[in-house]
Amino acid sequence: MEAVWFLLGIVVGAALAWILLQRLSDRRVAEAEERVAAELAHAREQARDADLAHAETKDRLVALQARLQEAEAQLERERAELLACRERLVQLESRAAALAEARARLEQVEAELVRRQATGAAGGQPAAASAGPLAPPAVTAGLTPAAAATSPEPAVAPARPIDPAEELRRLEAKLAMLPAGSSARALLLKQRRELVARIEHPPASVASPPPPAPVEPAPPPAPAAVGPPPSPVLPAETPAPSTDGPRAAPDDLKLIKGIGPVLERRLHELGVRSFADLAALTPERIAEIDEAIEFPGRIERERWIEQAKELLARRRNG
Repeated sequence: MEAVWFLLGIVVGAALAWILLQRLSDRRVAEAEERVAAELAHAREQARDADLAHAETKDRLVALQARLQEAEAQLERERAELLACRERLVQLESRAAALAEARARLEQVEAELVRRQATGAAGGQPAAASAGPLAPPAVTAGLTPAAAATSPEPAVAPARPIDPAEELRRLEAKLAMLPAGSSARALLLKQRRELVARIEHPPASVASPPPPAPVEPAPPPAPAAVGPPPSPVLPAETPAPSTDGPRAAPDDLKLIKGIGPVLERRLHELGVRSFADLAALTPERIAEIDEAIEFPGRIERERWIEQAKELLARRRNG
C-alpha cells in the first residue's frame, strides 16, 4: 500500500512539474512573440520613414535639376549680353578715341589761329591779312592758281570762345558713361586734368593794338611795283622754367596698412612719395588715384589719409 501511494505521489509530482514547465515555456514564447512583433512594427515604421525621406529627396533632386537648368539658361543669356556689351564698349571706345582726336585737332587749329592773330597784331597788320584765309582744302583744291588768285577770299568767322566750365561738364558726363580701366577713359581723364589746370591758371590774354589815328587823304602816288608782303616776325618763345631739382627721399608708404610694395611703386609713379602727399590728397586727386590703382574706395575704406596724418604727428613728436 505504501508503494502505491509512493508511486501515486511521483506521478502527481511529475504532472505538476510538467504543468509548471509548460506554463513557463508558454510565457517565454509569448514574451518572445511580443518582442518580435514590436521589433517588426518598429522596422516597418523605419521603412515607411525611409520611403518618405526617399520621396522627399527625389522631389528635391528634381527641383534642383530644374533650378540648374534655369541657371544654365540664365548664364547663357548673360554671356550673350556680355558679348553684346563688349562689342558696344569697343564701338564706344573707338568713337571716344575719334572724338578725342577731333577735339585735339580743333584745339590745334584754335591755337594756330590765336598764334596767327598774335603775330599779325605784332607785325602791325590785321589778323586776317597776316594769317591768310583759313578756307578748307576742299574749296580751293580744284582751282587753278589764276582762279584761286582771282576768286574772292571767304571771310573767316571768329571762333566762338569755349566755356571751360561747360567743357568740364561735358567731360564729366562722358567719364560717367565710360567703364573703368578703358583707354578712352584714361585719355578723357588726361584732358580733364589739363582743363582743370587751364581753369585754375588761365593764360594771359593778348593785348589788341590800339586803333590807328585818322590820316588825311593824300594825293594818289605814282603806281609802283607791288612786291610780296613782308613776312610776319614770330615772337620768340620763352622757355618754361625747369622744375627739375633734387627730390627728397620718399617715405616708407608700406607702413600704412593696406599698401604693399606694388601699390607703393604705383603711388610713386602717380607722384605720391611721402606721408605729407597722402595727407594732402583732395577728393579729385583721390578719384584719380582710385582710377589708376583700379581699387575704387580703397583710400577711404582703409583710412590711408588718417594713417598718414598719424605717422606725421608721431614724426613731429619725435
